[in-house]
Amino acid sequence: MNDKEEVFFQFQLLRMVRGEEEALEALYNALAPWVFALIRRILNNPEIAKEVLQDTFLRVYQQAWRYDPMRGKPTTFVFAIARNLALTRLREEGRQPLKDLNLDPHDPEGDRETAWEVQPQDREDKVRLTQALEGLSPPERVLLEEAFYLGLTHRELAERHGLPLGTVKARIRRALLKLKEKLGEA
Repeated sequence: MNDKEEVFFQFQLLRMVRGEEEALEALYNALAPWVFALIRRILNNPEIAKEVLQDTFLRVYQQAWRYDPMRGKPTTFVFAIARNLALTRLREEGRQPLKDLNLDPHDPEGDRETAWEVQPQDREDKVRLTQALEGLSPPERVLLEEAFYLGLTHRELAERHGLPLGTVKARIRRALLKLKEKLGEA
C-alpha cells in the first residue's frame, strides 16, 4: 500500500474510535480483498475465511482505539488481527496451519475464485514486497514466510529447521528490520 492509502486507513481508524460506522465500511471496501486472501491462505477454506473476514473487521472496529501509529501502519494493525483470528480459528478446530510451501504467499491473485480485482497500485506494492523479500538471505526469507503466511510459531520453526530457538527469533527479527528498511526506501 502506498503512503496516501495508509493515511486514508489511519483516518478511518480514527473515525472508528469516534464511533463512525461509515469508516468501517470504507476500510472494509479498501482492504477486504487483501485480508481475505491472507485468511483464506491460512485456513484453506473459503467459507470459514469469509466468517473470519467479518470477525476481523468487527474486531478492528471494536479495537480501533488500540491502534498506535508509532508502532506501525494501519494495514499492519488490520492484518495482525486477521492473522491472529485465523490462527485461533484453526486451533479451535484442532487443525494446524497449512504447511504447503508450494503456495506463493505474495499472490492474492492466486485466490481467483474470490473474484477480487487487483488494482495497478496493488501490483506495484506486490512487486516491491517481492523484491524486498528477495533481498533477504534464503534462511531469513523462509523463516519469515513460514512464520507469517503459514502461521508457524518460533518453536515450530526451530523444530522444523533443526535450529536453536534463539537463532530462529534472531533471524526473523533481522529479516523484519531489513524488510522495513528496504520498503521504507521505496
